[in-house]
Amino acid sequence: EHDALAQLVSVLESQLGSLVGVNAYLTPPGAQGLAPHWDDVEVFVLQLSGKKAWSLHQSTSASSLPPEAQTLPRFSSGDLDVELLAPAFLKPELVAGDLLYFPRGIIHHAPNKDASQPSVHLTISAFQHQSVYDLTSKAFEEAMATLWESDESLRRSLPWGALSPGSAAYPGICAYLANSLR
Repeated sequence: EHDALAQLVSVLESQLGSLVGVNAYLTPPGAQGLAPHWDDVEVFVLQLSGKKAWSLHQSTSASSLPPEAQTLPRFSSGDLDVELLAPAFLKPELVAGDLLYFPRGIIHHAPNKDASQPSVHLTISAFQHQSVYDLTSKAFEEAMATLWESDESLRRSLPWGALSPGSAAYPGICAYLANSLR
């Protein structure tokens, strides 16, 4: 029922203080859904029908994954090679009615190992781009936009070579910006 799902999203957004997204996944009998990957959101998986064999992996510095995958990534990954993953720390099999939570950055994949029936689950996601970095980036962007409108000197072209390494103008530009933003 779409109304029930919309109501669930509304309640979760209110309780979590975050935008919430929902995706539905249908995996045919005996098939692999998505390749192993990590997401940039907190994830709740609600199994609706059939079953799925989930594998959850930490990314560790001993793995062959890029450094940005190590902890709390800002963006979702592409497909990862299961052979390069650390061993799974959790391997739950979800059946209809089960709920699984994992935080952003956890590598996961979930084949439907049942050869006779499809699997359907919802992925409910929250807290995308809600780190201290994201807050300060947004605040800085808004402050700069306001300052840009009121300070004509920020709209002028920089002196030739101002951004070159060792530029004599660069420290002065940075100091001017810092003072303007106070």
